[in-house]
Amino acid sequence: MRDINEKTGKGKGRGIGIGVVYYLLFFFLYLYLFAYTATAQALLQTGAQAPEFSLKEIEGKDVSLSQYSQKKAVVVLFWSTWSAKSPNALKRFEDFYKRYKDKGIQVIAINADNQTLANGDVEKIKSLIKELNITFPMVLDKGLKTFHEYSVIALPSTIVITEGKIAYELPGLPLVGTEDMFDYLLVLAGEQPKKKMEPKYMPRYDAIADTNLARGLVKKKRYEMAYPFFKKAIEKDPKYMLPYVELAKLYEIDGKRVEAEEILRKALSIEPDNVAVMTELGYFLTKTSRTAEAVGILGAAVKKNSYTPAYYYHAYALGKNGQMNESLKAFESALSLNPYDPVIYSLRGETYENSKILKEAASDYKKALELILKIKE
Repeated sequence: MRDINEKTGKGKGRGIGIGVVYYLLFFFLYLYLFAYTATAQALLQTGAQAPEFSLKEIEGKDVSLSQYSQKKAVVVLFWSTWSAKSPNALKRFEDFYKRYKDKGIQVIAINADNQTLANGDVEKIKSLIKELNITFPMVLDKGLKTFHEYSVIALPSTIVITEGKIAYELPGLPLVGTEDMFDYLLVLAGEQPKKKMEPKYMPRYDAIADTNLARGLVKKKRYEMAYPFFKKAIEKDPKYMLPYVELAKLYEIDGKRVEAEEILRKALSIEPDNVAVMTELGYFLTKTSRTAEAVGILGAAVKKNSYTPAYYYHAYALGKNGQMNESLKAFESALSLNPYDPVIYSLRGETYENSKILKEAASDYKKALELILKIKE
């Protein structure tokens, strides 16, 4: 990559027009971004009800989640033709499907190539299906409605659904995590796993219910009413990480930064390798100007799996730490996993802004706002 000053023309051509556009975009983005991140950034919950969907195959046949309710498990694979790991994911699941489709395992692949699919996109999809000889249903997610309802953070991403609930989720196609997932599917199919498996953790139903109630109250800005439900969820199931993360965000909203950090560190003391908690703590440290520690924690999170927020918060921390070239490379890595996340563009826009590169900042803020508005349609 060329030096950032050479690449962007830092300090050149920043006229009044760019400044006006930049401030208008920043203003409107600020209005929308908090509402977006408070809901769409939420983690998928193991044990939560899987959102119903009904989508069409390329030939026009309707495929819904509920039509496979009698199956032992439904594997939902989100993929795209531009994602480097998607063909490998499709191949693995095709091989698995051929072996175990008669043992209660159903696979549905949901394409997420673009918000709006052009004829060229459809032809690429058809070509890859033919090349890989895929036999399970391949459906199109026009407008990416299902993609957003499942809070997909990377492509490919796999969701395993049993009895209508989310039983397993895996962003990306990490080496170790992928084999663990296929071992889990073998057990569901009534087969012996390749290695000894620990019992799959499922959070307590009442802890999930309390967390969902609290999140609903936060969305309605009834913050004081939300606190006790998050705390009850943690008391009922200390291993359930989502209420820790959401409680930390609520503390931040209320300006209680000490409490926010304490609850995140408490969560990590219980589950030190939880990537989502590591990511939230790293982002918190970045916002409180402890960038060196943040870069270390987020760098470790990135190495664990394809959890996209870890990638873009790591990029943001690198920028705050004065490592601009490394920051931009890390943002590109995040975009390669999920180019539809407006937070990536917003944070990169802020990184450009902090370096006085207003033209690029305005472009990224505009892209973030466009994506948010499409999600809200």
